[in-house]
Amino acid sequence: MSCVSDWQCWPEPPAHLSLLPGEVHIWCASLAVPSATVEQLVSVLEAGELQRAARFRYESERQRFIVARAILRLILSRYLGLSPLQLRLSTNPWGKPELPSFLAGTSPRVTFNLSHSETLALYAFTLEQAIGVDLEYLRPLPERELEQLAARYFSPGEYRTLCSLPPEERLTSFFRCWTRKEAYVKARGQGLSLPLDTFEVSLAPGMPAKLLASREEPDAPERWSLLAIEPAPSYIGALAVTGHIQHVAYLRWNDQQFSSFAT
Repeated sequence: MSCVSDWQCWPEPPAHLSLLPGEVHIWCASLAVPSATVEQLVSVLEAGELQRAARFRYESERQRFIVARAILRLILSRYLGLSPLQLRLSTNPWGKPELPSFLAGTSPRVTFNLSHSETLALYAFTLEQAIGVDLEYLRPLPERELEQLAARYFSPGEYRTLCSLPPEERLTSFFRCWTRKEAYVKARGQGLSLPLDTFEVSLAPGMPAKLLASREEPDAPERWSLLAIEPAPSYIGALAVTGHIQHVAYLRWNDQQFSSFAT
């Protein structure tokens, strides 16, 4: 396994965090932390986030949500030079988290996105550019269910490509396609108002991540960059960002960084 495919060997962040134009920082973190740490992290969250956490049916899901959002705040606080307790996140009309204008800083402003699945979370940060990230755990799917989902949500070209693959390649390729589509939708910040079958991404094994076509915006493939991320076995992720990615830095969150805030 290459280092890029093993988040636990990604470097720890430098003492001073900064972003350059065209640069993307991708962080990976484990959400499996002791319950005592989870309850400490509650103090970092806002009331709205705590209300969302309380709605989860299972305690494990509640704790993972709390940890994922607290880590986001702790990382953002380092980019912005603020205490995590000073951060106030807002959401756009479709629910995408973002920094309100008075916290986004002077131009260029920090933009970000996060995703978590099972016990891992991915975070992506850049300057000014719209950005989205998605992470999925490779859970088994019966062949019939996989084909039904692809027929419903994939573009005709994506569906044909998936069905043409050998059976042993289809599950990974399905999630490869799904995460690239989700990352693009999240970057666009329009939620379910952007149907998944109106654009097409690459999904075949060995093919670079790429937006291939868009019915609503024919020039979108020239304006967007996609990046495949596979931080651990059985996990597949993707990043979407406007413009050209000049540099990517992969960074690792560890539990010692929880000490960067005072409870």
